[in-house]
Order: sequence, then C-alpha cells, then structure tokens
Amino acid sequence: MLRFWWPEAVESFQVASLLTDVLKTVRRYQAHQLLLDLRQIPLLDAESQRWVEASWLPRLRSCSLRRLALLLPTDTYNRLVVESLLWVSAHESLPYEVQYFTELPAALDWLTNSEVATADADWPRRQQEPLLRRVRRRRCPAQCLSPA
Repeated sequence: MLRFWWPEAVESFQVASLLTDVLKTVRRYQAHQLLLDLRQIPLLDAESQRWVEASWLPRLRSCSLRRLALLLPTDTYNRLVVESLLWVSAHESLPYEVQYFTELPAALDWLTNSEVATADADWPRRQQEPLLRRVRRRRCPAQCLSPA
C-alpha cells in the first residue's frame, strides 16, 4: 500500500510532476492499494485539470491498483474539480475500486480491511526518523540503540 500526501507550499505547476512521481512509484512497487490525500492539493487550474484527465488518469488505469482511496480536498472548488474528473473517468470501466473519504482512519480501514494500525500518528513517526536509525532498529536489539 502506498500513501501520498501533498507537501506544504506546493504550487499548481508542480501537480503534474508530483502525480507522475506517484505513478512511477505505484508501478515500481506494483502497489495494489493507493491512498491519495488530496486535502491540501493546490488550486487546480484549467491546464492541470486537462492534464489529469487526458494523461494521468488513463495511465493510472494501466497500473496494478486494486483499490484507490481518495481523501477529498478541503477546498470546495478543488473538491468539485476532483469529483468531476473522477466522474468523467468512471464512464470507462475501471480496473480498481475507488472510494472517497474525508477522514484518514476510514480510508486506511477500507484500504487494508483493518489489517494494520490505522491511526494517523502511526505514519509520520516512521517517516521522520533517519533512514539509518530505521535500519538499525530492524537489525539490532533495543540495547544496541541506547547510548553507552
């Protein structure tokens, strides 16, 4: 399962680049579940909307996804844009299930069938630790991580 959320201070011209990276990552890891947290997505201009509809959504269909969970944008305009883009794409048969959510725990529960912990606090902690510490934690007993 992959989870993507928008970094702070993203401009609308960066949307295509970031969504392309999401596709590359889905393909690289052959992900079956994808959580797109669109709550903080920047305002989507007409050019970005056309690109998502004409380029990104068709390429997403060819990925290995089985389930796509979308956390809808908090901005009303963006919410309408996202819903309309997905409504247009839904006229073609999708090879994966799509569900819309407003809360992260519900989206994670649906994606994982409640097989893993779904508290939001469980996610960032792992991402913020330095990679070396995460690797050590997997390889060393607890006492080798404590200062001597």
